[in-house]
Amino acid sequence: MLRRWDLNAMAAGEETASGLGVRVARLRLVGMLAATMMAALVTAFHGVIGFLGLIAPHIARRLVGADHGLLIPFSSVIGALLLLAADTLGRAMIGSGALPVGIITSFMGAPMFLYLLVRGRR
Repeated sequence: MLRRWDLNAMAAGEETASGLGVRVARLRLVGMLAATMMAALVTAFHGVIGFLGLIAPHIARRLVGADHGLLIPFSSVIGALLLLAADTLGRAMIGSGALPVGIITSFMGAPMFLYLLVRGRR
């Protein structure tokens, strides 16, 4: 959230962001390191539930647009709602709640991940 203005400037292009005073190389490096560390920690602690980290931002971007001031908190809300839906579905499918939430999130995340890979090649 602290760098939302810089991220919005980067969405307009590197030259534009640099002209607006954004340190493009530094922001890219720090952003990649932060994203890598967060993804590694989430996967290490929570396993495949981290697939929600792939789905939620893309759904949020389609709903609220590319403004990072709205996108970042909205992605958090969408991720929480998806996890709640997966947990509820897992409990409803098997009455005792024995179906782990990670299985449901994998079934939600894998098709979305494949869609993003195919879409990225075009």
